[in-house]
Amino acid sequence: MPRPSPLPLPDIDDLTDCDTDVSDSEDSNDESITQPTRAFFLGVRTSTLVSPRDLEVGRVPRNISSDTLVSDRPDNQKEKSDKPDSQGLLSEDELNDPFTSNSLDNSPLPRKRGPRVFRHLRWNFGSVYRRIFCLAFLANLAALAFLIAHWIVAGNTLTYQQASTAVTANILAAIAVRNEHVVNSLFWVFGTWPTRLPLRARRLVAKIYSYGGIHSGGAVAGTVWYLAFLVLLTMDFRSNGETTVLRSYIYFVSYTIIVLLVTMLITAYPHLRRIMHNWFEGVHRFMGWSAVLLFWAQLMLVTAEAAQHSDMGMGKALLVSSNFWMLATTTLLVIYPWARLRLREVEAEVLSEHCVKLNFNYRNVHYGQAIRITDAPLKETHAFGVIPYPAAPKPTGANIRGANMKGHVSQLSLVRSPDTTKSLSHAGDHGFSVIVSNAGDWTRKIIQNPPTKIYTRGTPQFGVMRIAGLFEPCIIVATGSGIAPCMSLFVQKPDHPVRIVWSTKAPLSTYGAAVIDLIYKTDPRAIIIDTSRGGPATRRPDLVKIVYRVWEQSQRDTPADYAGLQGRQNTSGRSKPVGKCEAVVVISNQRLTRKVVYGLETRGVPAYGAIFDS
Repeated sequence: MPRPSPLPLPDIDDLTDCDTDVSDSEDSNDESITQPTRAFFLGVRTSTLVSPRDLEVGRVPRNISSDTLVSDRPDNQKEKSDKPDSQGLLSEDELNDPFTSNSLDNSPLPRKRGPRVFRHLRWNFGSVYRRIFCLAFLANLAALAFLIAHWIVAGNTLTYQQASTAVTANILAAIAVRNEHVVNSLFWVFGTWPTRLPLRARRLVAKIYSYGGIHSGGAVAGTVWYLAFLVLLTMDFRSNGETTVLRSYIYFVSYTIIVLLVTMLITAYPHLRRIMHNWFEGVHRFMGWSAVLLFWAQLMLVTAEAAQHSDMGMGKALLVSSNFWMLATTTLLVIYPWARLRLREVEAEVLSEHCVKLNFNYRNVHYGQAIRITDAPLKETHAFGVIPYPAAPKPTGANIRGANMKGHVSQLSLVRSPDTTKSLSHAGDHGFSVIVSNAGDWTRKIIQNPPTKIYTRGTPQFGVMRIAGLFEPCIIVATGSGIAPCMSLFVQKPDHPVRIVWSTKAPLSTYGAAVIDLIYKTDPRAIIIDTSRGGPATRRPDLVKIVYRVWEQSQRDTPADYAGLQGRQNTSGRSKPVGKCEAVVVISNQRLTRKVVYGLETRGVPAYGAIFDS
C-alpha cells in the first residue's frame, strides 16, 4: 500500500490576531515533526499507520493507542486495510470541537462561590493590586493623622514644608517601584527563589506582579499631599507679609504643578488609559518630565524664600533638605532608562503576513522577561515578551519516552532527528527573539516593513509569566500572540511540567511549524484551538470551561503524564510528586485575561494574569 502524500497546508485568508471572548456569564517547513498528535494538527504524516486524513474526517478516533499510531516498520510490512474502522467515528464538527476532540467534559460548570456582591468585593474591588493601593494610601492617612495629633497635643502647626516632604517621598516611591532593577529584584526574591515553599505560600508570593499598587497608591497620595501643601503655602504667605515677586513665581510654579498632576491622574484612570493608551503614554511622559523640572524650580524658589528669613545660606539649606536628596534620586530614576536607550542591530524573520520575529544578539535573557522596543523613542515604546534562543541540538537523535496519557496516547514514542530545533532559529546562539503580531498601526508597520535596526530602552524586565516557574505543574493559557512570552518558559525550562491551552486564528499559517512543534514537545496533550475554522464552539471558545476541565483532568495525573520529567518527581527540589496542577497563568488581552482569571478564581482555581496598569 503506497504511503499517503502529505496534506496541503490550509488556505487561510484571515490572518488577524485572536481577540476571542469567553461566554462566561454571571450564572513551514518542519521536517522533524514526528509526534502523532502534532501530525494530526499539522496535517502531515510521519511514522504513522493511520493517515491524518483518516483522523481529520473521523474514520478513527484521536484517543487510539500508540500501537496504532506509531510504528517503525517499513511500508511493505504494514497491515493493509481497504475498509475504514467504523468504531469511534468522529464527525468534522466533533473534531473541531475543543471538548470532544480533547476528551473534556462539556457539562455546565459549577456555580461561582458566594453572592455577586461578595464576589465583586473579594475578586474585583478586593484584588491584591487594590489592597496594595489601599495600604499605600492608608499609610499616608496614618502619617497625616499623626501630624494632626502632634499639632493638637504639642501646639505645633502643620507646615507646608512637612507637606512638601510627604509629596516628594510619595513620588519617589511611585517612580522607584517602576525601575527595572527594583522590579527584577522583587521577582528574583518573590517569584523565583520560593520554589520549595508550601503551595499556600507560593500562591501568595506569586501575586508579586501586583506591585503596581505601590505606584498608583503613591501617586494618588502624593497628589493629595500636594493639595495640602498648596493650602498651607497660601495660608502661610498671606499671614506673613505682602506678595513679593519671588512669592509670585512660587505661586505660578506651584499651581502649574497641580494642573499637571491632576491631568496625569485623570488620564491614568483604567478605562481612559485602555481606550486611548497612546495619549496616556504621551501625557504621562511629557507632563511627568515637566513636573520634575517644575519641582526643581519650586524647590529653589521656596528655599530662596526661606533663606531670606534665616541666617542659613541657600546652598547649605539645600544640602540639609531631605526634599533635595529625594528629588535628586527621583530625577536619576527618571533619566536612567533613557540613558540606556540604544539603537540595536536586529534580524527580522517574517513568519507570515500576520507576524514577524525579531532576533537580537546583544545579550541573553531569562524566561518571563519583556523588552521595550521602538522606532520613535520620544513618541511611543512597546513591551514584548522575550524568547531566549533555544539550546543547541544534541549531536545524535534519541527515542524519548513521552507521556502516559490517560485516554489519549499510551507510552507515546517520539522519533526525533538530531535537527529537531533547526526551525527554531539561532539554536545555541547568544541572544533572544521577540514576536511582533499585528495588533495595531505600529505593529502592522513593523510587520510590513521589517527593520534592520531598532531602539531598545532599559533592561529586560520580569512580568507575570515569571511566576509560572513557581508552580509545578501549571496550566498555561494564551490567546493569539500571547503564546510568545509563554515560549520563553518552554525554551528555557523544557523539563518544567505544564499543560497548554492556546486559542488563536490559523496557528500554523500564522506562526509556523516551529512554534507548533515546540508546544507539542512541551505538552503532548496541548490544546490548540484554531478559531478560524469550525463552528461557534471553536470560533468563540469558552476558555473558562476548557481550562477548568483541564484543571479537573490534572487532578488525576501522575508524573508519567508530563513530558520532560523522565522519571523524576519534579524539577524544583520539592519532595512532593508532580501530578495535580497547582495554578493557572493567563497571557491574553485585558478583557479576556480578567474574564478567565475571575471565572476560575470564583470557582476555587488559583489563576494569575497581567494587571495592565502601565
